[in-house]
Amino acid sequence: METSSNVLVEDLMSARSLETTYYVTDATQAYDSFWDRESGLRVHIGVLNVHLIPEYEDVEHEGDNNYMLTDPNSSEDKSVYRAIMNNFCR
Repeated sequence: METSSNVLVEDLMSARSLETTYYVTDATQAYDSFWDRESGLRVHIGVLNVHLIPEYEDVEHEGDNNYMLTDPNSSEDKSVYRAIMNNFCR
C-alpha cells in the first residue's frame, strides 16, 4: 500500500495484539502505561478516577407505574414489573 510520508499504516491482520492487565483497587489510584507498536507508533494509556462501587440515587418515576400497569397488551410484563417494584423499589 502506498501512502504519503506523514501517514502511519499498520496491518491489523498481522499486528501483534497488545494487552495489559492492571488491577485497580480504589478511585484515587492512577495508572499510566505505554504500548510501543511494531509500526513505531507509541500509544499512551492513562487510567484515573475509576469508580468501582456503584452509586445509586433515587429517581422520580411515578408516571411509569400507571402506563405499565394499565397496558392491556402485556400481562406477563405487568407481572415482571410488579415483581421489580415489590423487590427493588422503595
